[in-house]
Parts: sequence; structure tokens; C-alpha cells
Amino acid sequence: MTPPLQAFNRGISELQKKPAAHARGIFKSDETCFYDAPVSPVVATLSYHKIGNPPSDGWLTWNYTSTEEFSAQLEWFQSRGWDFLSAEALLDALKGMGALSAKSILITFDDAYESLLENAVPVLKRFSAPAVVFAPTQFIGETNLFDHGVEPLERIADWKTLGALEDSGVSVESHGYSHRGFSALSQDEIEQELDFSRQAIRKNLGKDSRMFAFPYGDCGNDQTAVHSAISRAGYDVAFLYGGGVFEPGQTPAPLFLPRLAMGPSVDLDAMLLESPRV
Repeated sequence: MTPPLQAFNRGISELQKKPAAHARGIFKSDETCFYDAPVSPVVATLSYHKIGNPPSDGWLTWNYTSTEEFSAQLEWFQSRGWDFLSAEALLDALKGMGALSAKSILITFDDAYESLLENAVPVLKRFSAPAVVFAPTQFIGETNLFDHGVEPLERIADWKTLGALEDSGVSVESHGYSHRGFSALSQDEIEQELDFSRQAIRKNLGKDSRMFAFPYGDCGNDQTAVHSAISRAGYDVAFLYGGGVFEPGQTPAPLFLPRLAMGPSVDLDAMLLESPRV
């Protein structure tokens, strides 16, 4: 089970906050937050949905990050000494088979929108940044009907486009089968979500998905049972939606990893300084 998250500054006075931050390698200079030589490697997993603008018949929501802002956010991290991380490198490090730099960024996209190939990949290439996309396999080549009425309907990438994303350095991983939150599912349904999605990726892309992202960040009501189901299905890590950075060497439950929810105009200084820890 994942332990409860604690905000970094919760219960810490203003007088205590600065030395406590320094102890974790965090300091502020001219109101800008930096990580400086952490005691152990720190990973920030960025969670995006859509890069670019909504369709002509759609509307703007917080899940849209413009290509300009996406680029500016990656530049923000790079200029502060964060290194971009691949899915394979993170998986190896969590298994103790590789070392991470002091500050690493894993870029992820939920829902596998077709527009990622045109809008996100050129930016990623400019930064030589690998990434991960989590695909809900029931909707491959269709639209995001799971968000009907909440988000504009947009095309989800088909398998050909997902293959092109793989070729571009974006690892295609599982976002479940039907994009349903686990709290509303029985244990059998949860296992089907995990298995059906992994089987579809294997069949169409010839790879075994090792990463899973919970739709809506909903990991269900019984985390012990969910943990077992994810492990049995063959996944090595699973991601929540929201939370802060984590330290791989001090992560007791790699099947419940936090991600920074990314959108337009996020305050990265505040997000990192106030970041919960695992």
C-alpha cells in the first residue's frame, strides 16, 4: 500500500520551512525555487493531456497546454539542471539496475490524443526528450467519449500513429481498457482493465507494457488488492494523477507513484517547493 502523502510544508512554521527545505536540497533565490544537489535522486513526473489548441468546434479547457507553453515549461526545467528521463531508465533505476541524475524529469501524456504526434513530438525532439503516452485501448482510433460533455471530442491516436510515437521516442503504455476509475469497478473488472489493455498493446505494437496510469488518478478502494492485480498483470509501476516529486531510493510502493498535474500557467516554483513527498 502507498503511504499517505504529506505536504512538504504541512505543520512546519515559517522559521522551520527554510532549513527544512535546504535539508531536502531545496532553496529559494529571488523568489525562484531550485533543487540543489539533493541527498538522493529526485524524479518529477509531468502529466499532460493535450498539447495545442482545441478543435474549431471545441472549447478551451485546463487540459490544453499550448505548444509555446509546453516548450517554455520544458525549458524551465532544463535551465535549472533537470535531465529528461526515459521510461526504460526509470524502470531500471527502480529495480536497482541503473543510476539517475540528481534531478530527473519523466514527461507523460494521458489519453493518447492523435494531435500529440504533430504538436508534442517536435517540441520533444528539440529538447532531445523522451516521453511516455498512456493509451486507453478501447478507444484507439476513436474519440474521447469517456470525457463527453466535459472535454471537446478529439481523435485518439490509432495504432499506426501510436507506432509512429514509439518511433519518435514516446513509449506507449497502458491507461486501462475503458478509461474507468477503479473505485467504480469490481476486482474482476479491474483485472480485465489491466489485462485487456496490456494484451492489446502487445498484439498491435509487439511490446509488453510495463507502466500503467490510473484513469482520473483513481486507484480504487482497496489498494492492497489493486497492488496485487497490477503486479500479476505484469506492470512494474503505476502512476496516480497529482502529487509531487518522489525519490526512487525512498519509494516503498512503485505501483502508486505521484505525478505533477500539468496545464497552462502552472506555478512551477510553488509546485516544487510545496511538493508532497512519497
